[in-house]
Amino acid sequence: MYDIFCIALIHLPLFILISAATQLVQKKLIALPLLLIFTLADTLLIVLNLADIFYFRFHLQRADADLLYVLRNPFANSTFTVLLLVLLIVSASITIAWIVYSNLSKLLHPAATGKPFILTLILLLLFTLLFFWNGTKKTLPSYPLTQLEPVQLPLAQNSFHTFIYSLYRQNETFLPAANYISPQQAALLFPAWKKNKTAGVTDKKNIVLFIMESIPYDFFDNSSPYKVAMPFIDSLVNKSTFFSNAFSFSYSSNKGITAILAGLPTLTDIPLYHSNFLSMERSEVGKLLAKNNYSSSFFIGDNYDDMGFAQCCKWLGIQHYYCMKDIPGYRQMEKHSLGLHDEYVLSFMQQKIAAMQQPFFAAQYNISTHYPNDLPKSFNDRYPRQNTTPSMKTMAYYNDCLQQFFNEAATKNWYKNTVFIFCADHWATPDADNVKLDETSGFRIPVFIYEPGKETKRTIASPVSQLDVVNTILQTGSKQDSVLSYGTSLMDTILQPNRTVFTKMNNAVYEAINNEYVLGFNAIEGKSLYYFDYLTDTRKQHNLLSQPRYTTGIDSMALRMKAFLQTASAHYRNKHISN
Repeated sequence: MYDIFCIALIHLPLFILISAATQLVQKKLIALPLLLIFTLADTLLIVLNLADIFYFRFHLQRADADLLYVLRNPFANSTFTVLLLVLLIVSASITIAWIVYSNLSKLLHPAATGKPFILTLILLLLFTLLFFWNGTKKTLPSYPLTQLEPVQLPLAQNSFHTFIYSLYRQNETFLPAANYISPQQAALLFPAWKKNKTAGVTDKKNIVLFIMESIPYDFFDNSSPYKVAMPFIDSLVNKSTFFSNAFSFSYSSNKGITAILAGLPTLTDIPLYHSNFLSMERSEVGKLLAKNNYSSSFFIGDNYDDMGFAQCCKWLGIQHYYCMKDIPGYRQMEKHSLGLHDEYVLSFMQQKIAAMQQPFFAAQYNISTHYPNDLPKSFNDRYPRQNTTPSMKTMAYYNDCLQQFFNEAATKNWYKNTVFIFCADHWATPDADNVKLDETSGFRIPVFIYEPGKETKRTIASPVSQLDVVNTILQTGSKQDSVLSYGTSLMDTILQPNRTVFTKMNNAVYEAINNEYVLGFNAIEGKSLYYFDYLTDTRKQHNLLSQPRYTTGIDSMALRMKAFLQTASAHYRNKHISN
C-alpha cells in the first residue's frame, strides 16, 4: 500500500497533466520533457532497488539512504573494473529508461477526461491521511530504522522516503538526546577517559592485530551447529585468553574498524572518519605508539581506501597503509570479488614485518570471509561435512592461511616477543538460508589474545566489546597514562564480572548487554524498549520489560545506557571531553 502511494505521489504531476490538460500534453514541447523527467526518476528508483539486493544484507537499510555518501568519492581510486561497472550500469539504465518511456508514452492518450483528475485527488487525500495517522503514534520517523513497529517499517525501508532522508542528513547533525541525567552523574557512571588498571610491561611487545571480516561467534562455539572445523585456529584458542562473551558495536565494517582502532562509538550513519566530526578529540593509536618508538602498519587486500579504511588509518596516525596494489604481481594473483585472497596478503605482510624494526604494531583486515565468500580454485576443504555453508568454508580457508603465516612467523626472531589479538569486525549470519538477524543478538563475535611467550588456556566470561581493543593495544605498548576510549583493556575486564557493554542497532535503538540480559533503548525518546534474557531466550521472544521483579535490573542498565549515550553525545557536540 505504501509503495503504491509513493509511486502515485512521485507521478502526481504527470497524472494531473494527463487529467486536466490532455490537449497541452499532446504537444511535443510539453510531452517530451515531461516524459524524460519521469523516465529518469523511474529509472533511478529501479536501479536503487536493484542495488539493494546486495546492499541491504550488510547495512540493514536501503541503498538510497546512503546514496549521497556513496556518491561522494566513487572514483577516488578508479580502476578498469570500476569503469566497466559504470558502463554496465549506464547501459542497463538506458535499457530501463527506454522501457519506462515507452510505457509512459501510452499514458498520454487524447481520450483521457477530467474524471481521473478528481479521482487522483481523492485517492491522494485518503492515502495522505493513512500515511500520517495511525491512532496516537507517530508514523513517519525522521531516521531510517531496522527495528520498528510494523506500521513504521515500510516507511523506513521505502526508497522514496529514505532518499529524502539522505538529502537532509548530509550535514550529519543528528545525535541522540544529550540530557537524560546530570553531566556529573554521566561522568561518574561512564567516564570516557580510562587508565589501565594492570601494570604496564617494561619490555615493549610487538603487537599484531587480526581483524576478522564477518565472523560470528558461532564459528567458535562448540555447542553451535555452525562450529567451523578449523584445527589451527582452534589450537591457537586452546593456548590463548579467549573472551566467550564478546560483542561488536555495530553491524558494519566501517563502524567496526572505528570501534576497534579508536575505541569510539559511531553515532553517525556514515563512518565517523567521513563525517563532520573528524576534529573531535580521540586517542590516535599510531601516534601514541610512536611515542614509545613503535612503527605502525595496516594491511588489506582490496583497493586503496575502499570503505575509507586508508582515511581511517591516517586519521588515527597509523604510519603505513598497504593495499592490494602494493603487493608485487597482484594482477596475476587469484582474487576474491573484493580483492586479493588472504594468503597473498598475509605472505606480503610477513615480508614487511621481517623488515620492521621492533617494537611494531601491525594490523591485517582479511576479506576472504566477506560475502560472497569466494574461494580460491586451489582450496580443498578437508572437512566438507562440518563446514556446510559458504561462510563456514571461507573461514576454513582463512584457517589455512593463518596456519601458513604462523608456521613461518614461528621461525623469526620477533615472534616470541609478540602479542597477537584477534577480533571480528562484526557479526554475520553463519547460514544465510536458515539464520536471520532477528533470531540472535546479532552482535556476538570472537575475541582472543595469543602470546607465544605465555601460552595459557583461559576463558573469560565477562562481557567485552570491540571498544576494548585499542586500550589493550596501548596497554601492551606500555602506555600507562589515560586513554580516551569508550572501552577498557581486555585484560582489565577480569576485574569487572558484572560489566555492561553497548551496541548500536541503528540511530534510534541501542542495546546494553551484561552477562545475562540485553536491554533495548530508544535514544530519541529516552526510554527502554525491551529486556531479554539472551542466554535462555536466544530468539528474544519473551520481553521481560513489564515484569516487576526485573525492575531493578532494568533501571540499572537503563541508567548506564543513558550515561554512555550522554557522554558520547557531549563528546561529539563539543569535540572535546575533559579528563
